[in-house]
Amino acid sequence: MNIENARISLHRFLNRSGIRKKKIFAIGFNKSGTTSLHALFMSLGLFSYHGVEWRGCDNLKLLREYDCFSDDVPKDLPKLDKLFPRSKFILQVRDLESWVYSRLAHIERERKQNVIGGPEWELTEFAIRSWVKKRNAHHLFVLSYFSKRPSDLLVVNFIRDETAAAKVCNFLGYKGNYPKPLENANPSKNIPPEYSKMLQNVLAELKIPEAEAKNDIYCPSLAGSENYSGFPVDSSLL
Repeated sequence: MNIENARISLHRFLNRSGIRKKKIFAIGFNKSGTTSLHALFMSLGLFSYHGVEWRGCDNLKLLREYDCFSDDVPKDLPKLDKLFPRSKFILQVRDLESWVYSRLAHIERERKQNVIGGPEWELTEFAIRSWVKKRNAHHLFVLSYFSKRPSDLLVVNFIRDETAAAKVCNFLGYKGNYPKPLENANPSKNIPPEYSKMLQNVLAELKIPEAEAKNDIYCPSLAGSENYSGFPVDSSLL
């Protein structure tokens, strides 16, 4: 067995035995740079899981085996925090408008492959409305949850921030310059008019000004009566 294989075997043993409890969770929605994050984790020599099986927060075998987890949001963030104390959490974000368009395009590609989702994974205003509400609520919950533990949370925009990879690495304790491992497609090109129309209708129904659709963290108009004025609406304000 060579040195690299020995390192991997030891790493996996420490994970499975529960000795290595500190984890890295990417807790933002999919289509927000999760693939780039996964590639970055792997380039650092970390065992990274990119998929859906970790989201339920109850697959302890899987959660113990890997170092990093990404691809959409966990169902029970406080449970993960309790199971794996001293872990690091990354909220990867993207402006609302391009995020919605990216999801719609993803669904359209899946349809061509005969992949059918539920009512919240369709090319409809109903689905978009659900996404917008859940995104706002989740991002605000995460900011509130870590408001007294800022060193445990990094908010980063992998789509437009050229220094995103370096920010992630520094947050995790790695020194040096790290370029983004993947280039993201320009979300502003060739947006089908029906996508724009659906989003405009949803924004109008929810009384969200179009300017707020450029925010990558949350829309104040949808935040309700609670006071979130202390939280930035966009990662550029951090």
